[in-house]
Amino acid sequence: MYALSEYLKQMNSILPKDGVYELVPLEEGFSNQTFCIRWCNQPQLVLRLTQESDDLFGVNRELESHIWRQAAQQGLTANIVWQQQSCVVSQFLAGHTFSWAVAHQDATLKPVCEVVQRLHQQPSVSQEYCVYELLERWLQALSENHCDSDMLTPIEQVQRFYRMLPKAQRPDTLVLSHNDLNPKNVILKSNRAWLIDWECAAMNDPLFDLGVLAHAHHLNYEQLQQAYSIIIGGALDEEHRYRIECYRQAYVLRELVWLLLRQVMGGAHELDGVQWYHALLNDPVFNPYFKTE
Repeated sequence: MYALSEYLKQMNSILPKDGVYELVPLEEGFSNQTFCIRWCNQPQLVLRLTQESDDLFGVNRELESHIWRQAAQQGLTANIVWQQQSCVVSQFLAGHTFSWAVAHQDATLKPVCEVVQRLHQQPSVSQEYCVYELLERWLQALSENHCDSDMLTPIEQVQRFYRMLPKAQRPDTLVLSHNDLNPKNVILKSNRAWLIDWECAAMNDPLFDLGVLAHAHHLNYEQLQQAYSIIIGGALDEEHRYRIECYRQAYVLRELVWLLLRQVMGGAHELDGVQWYHALLNDPVFNPYFKTE
């Protein structure tokens, strides 16, 4: 993998001819290094450097690029303007992401649900995403790779949480799903929303996107019904409500296990995975499900 400076030398065709630009780190993501490229006093591009261990973390970069470009053609995300190996540069989307404590109103929730509904209508791809299979693979990797005694208790905890986890029945019909609709992966400007970060995108139960959206965006029951009517259509029934609840719990556990795995694999830069694990584990808003006692 090239250093950032080497990539910048190679992307002269998309940078100002006078060579005057500013590279500003973006701090909202944990998985990758991301920068805003500015010139003429305006943000112009976003540069992302991906991390290693893609296979372990279930990321298919070729598929991600295909879905990203397909979504961009439909106006669902930013266009890719340059790509090489671990570096992707896309257009800057003017707008704002949501805070982790987002409290939606109708004016903000509706465009978010509409862009998700449009994503679910896009052509299918060859790869599926199953959160339970992913969790099993990650838990196996944790068991095989940890060497720090401080990790023993957290690993035992997440293994126990997984045994407790209710499993949603997988439907016969899957759709192209984002699979990581946290507030930092949605950009809003006026009444239009875009999605970013396509690492997890693949074919899945559409209710998984709804479950992540409901949990990470703190939707109340009325908002969940509104989101369901836009994304799925019709009225929310008890069977689908149960599946959404299963996926909410699976999403919480996925984030907890991901933090531990990042810590074990040593690819998280300055991210202290264990510290974040305990913080989220003990956050009653994020984690109302899994208790250590």
